[in-house]
Amino acid sequence: MKKLLFLIFLGFFLQEMLFKWPDQQFLHLIVCDVGQGDAILLSFGQMQVLVDTGPDESVLACLNKHMPFWDKKIDVLVLTHFDDDHIGGFKDLSQVYAIKYLFLPMTDYKDSEAFLELKEQISSLQKLGTMVKEPFLGQQIAFSEMSSGYQAKYNSTETLFLSFLTPFALDREEYSVLEENKAFLWQKPENSLSAEDWQKLAYKMSDNNGSIAIFAQFGELKILLLGDLESTRELALINSGLITEVDIQKVGHHGSKTSSSMEFLLKTRPEIALISCGLNNKFKHPNQETLDNFESINTQVLRTDDLGEIELVLDGQKFWLKNKKQNLF
Repeated sequence: MKKLLFLIFLGFFLQEMLFKWPDQQFLHLIVCDVGQGDAILLSFGQMQVLVDTGPDESVLACLNKHMPFWDKKIDVLVLTHFDDDHIGGFKDLSQVYAIKYLFLPMTDYKDSEAFLELKEQISSLQKLGTMVKEPFLGQQIAFSEMSSGYQAKYNSTETLFLSFLTPFALDREEYSVLEENKAFLWQKPENSLSAEDWQKLAYKMSDNNGSIAIFAQFGELKILLLGDLESTRELALINSGLITEVDIQKVGHHGSKTSSSMEFLLKTRPEIALISCGLNNKFKHPNQETLDNFESINTQVLRTDDLGEIELVLDGQKFWLKNKKQNLF
């Protein structure tokens, strides 16, 4: 009996090692199926970047599926803003996974239970070593395939670059800050916010346009993650000169009619648009006008309410869907 149990355990272990061993060559972009909410996992080698945690504990199923069972560390967690459908899974996540760096906007406040719990948990996590930061415009994080540090090799298939486009007063003219303030995360650990800073959080109601937006580049491929940004802030990004054509775009605000204006899409022209929304959600996301806008520029739209979880695999020059139900590009 003991031998049988050992063989079963060994088989499970080998299966996990075989199918979940960190991929050192490709970047995996996973839109987790969390219902009406956002949770985006970027997995590259042993590095895991999670953007938002969805509305509840369903984010854990996504992480368990795509991360080795022995890996209980999120290298970078970005909470784009404090709506419940973006932070609701944080409590369960933080009880299972250690979080090395946490980025969030520090000018938002919510009265929701999820946000109040978040405040308490962050104070506890800081005592355990989590670095809590507010990103600045142009700040970059770079991941090489072999280290937890950075490798200053742009346009390399061996390096994933993340750049923060917000938060920033994008209607200002001082965009020289983009060049002046470029810095790698690991070069400036002193930027970490203290527990005292967190307690001084300004009482300003959370706003979709306060969302953190992220531009990512992996080799020649460009990715835009927009949180819940709406049209006015999208246009500000255009006016800032920070936006260019991209290959993959995570659509702002779940495909709401308040986002993805034609003016913005004519600038980004993504090949693929990713929409995270719940089946038959009460908001009727995505809006038909938004879908029509993408169709008019020949962008293929992939939706979690239609497909469930969406996983794209990128090699630096091309990308494809990793799903038996879907054809490769």
